[in-house]
Amino acid sequence: MTWIDNALASNGPIYLRIVDTIERTVNTGELAPGHRLPSQRALAKQLGIDLTTVTRAFDEARRRGLIEARGPQGSFIAPPKAAFGQPVDMSMNVPPVPDAAALNDALRRGAAAVLARSNAPNLMTYHLTGGSRTDLHAATGWLEPMLGKVDEARLVVAEGAQFALTALLVSQTREGDALLCDRLVYPGLLQLADSLGRRLIAVDADADGMRPDQLERAARLHGARMVYFNPTCNNPTALTIPPLRRAELARVLQQHDLLAIEDDPYWHHDASRPAPIAAFAPAHVHYVSTLSKAISPGLRTAFVHCPSAAHAETLARVLRALCLMGQPFGMALASQLLLDGSAQALLEQALAEARERARLADHLLSPYLRAQVGGLHAWCTMPPPWTDTAFAHAAQLQSLAVSPSSTFSAVDQPLHDGVRLSLGLAPDRRQLESALRRINQLLTDTAPARLQG
Repeated sequence: MTWIDNALASNGPIYLRIVDTIERTVNTGELAPGHRLPSQRALAKQLGIDLTTVTRAFDEARRRGLIEARGPQGSFIAPPKAAFGQPVDMSMNVPPVPDAAALNDALRRGAAAVLARSNAPNLMTYHLTGGSRTDLHAATGWLEPMLGKVDEARLVVAEGAQFALTALLVSQTREGDALLCDRLVYPGLLQLADSLGRRLIAVDADADGMRPDQLERAARLHGARMVYFNPTCNNPTALTIPPLRRAELARVLQQHDLLAIEDDPYWHHDASRPAPIAAFAPAHVHYVSTLSKAISPGLRTAFVHCPSAAHAETLARVLRALCLMGQPFGMALASQLLLDGSAQALLEQALAEARERARLADHLLSPYLRAQVGGLHAWCTMPPPWTDTAFAHAAQLQSLAVSPSSTFSAVDQPLHDGVRLSLGLAPDRRQLESALRRINQLLTDTAPARLQG
């Protein structure tokens, strides 16, 4: 019974450690549906803990649908509840919400605190673009783990990272300018560049990410002054650029006086918590962090640490021209959650759930993963004769939505060798497991034409 031996190995409340261990071993197949569990009293004795703790763990496991009680016979691992054809959306990166009650409580307390320290008329009028003093103070606390000492004069608060990226391109580039980036890139940047008339130029990479020599070459060849990086748990490839390569890329920025946008929404999801490129070249990088991919898309708040106070003033001015201001109550609520510690608690919950989902994807899809699962997604390569579009169509027939590699291509001839699988939107791990098993079955199918036809 190795799952019992490992039940207390992790951190957190003991009853949740037991539940998480049961769930993890169910996902790996060590505990199968119908497996009988020890009695609560026997388990408490074996673990050396109170019976009430085990009872609480079993209650939570039943609530999650992991186990079922059969009267005097005891408790058994429950069969999966997700039907084979149940739709699962794996096409959008969203943080998982493991505890809806905790989120509800945090939002309720946060909203009450905002209204207590302000008043409704103040929250319903115009506010300065770029964030209030309170917002900037809250942003400093959020960014210090990534950047160390943060200068509030160089900070701008925006209503979401997409607004921030838009304002950065408008303020730092002109129509027709080249923007250097990876071959596979965040789709929001593709749409933004197309709308603004900026040329995306893909820079060659290797196993560690964008190559410094190719960045230097592309900047000279195309006269580019701006680079876009997504260096941690890259969207879509899940690659994290190692520290040495980050330092080398920063030196290229400094030597050739380039500016960079470092879009880093998944920094918390990488266990190594690498120093951002901005830490190596602070005078050349606009560092963008958002609550949307860390906690919830509903907290539509992003923070930009700029190369200088002058850059911050320019960015705030362009944001004002684009959207006049952020939504005052939403920004005040985000700041309150950051300042009272609620945001950190929600972040830890989301990260813990994301890690479990990543382990599940690693276990079920390891032969097809280009890199270890990172952030909120996995990147799967297609075995021949699959193409990304054929696979996406086949997945759709199985009630699964996935994102083909052509969706992320920054080159004229799109790549067709992979799909991104987002792991956070499935309502629970049981449904995610069912979806990933269907993905695995499709990846082993050698007749995609038959499924398309």
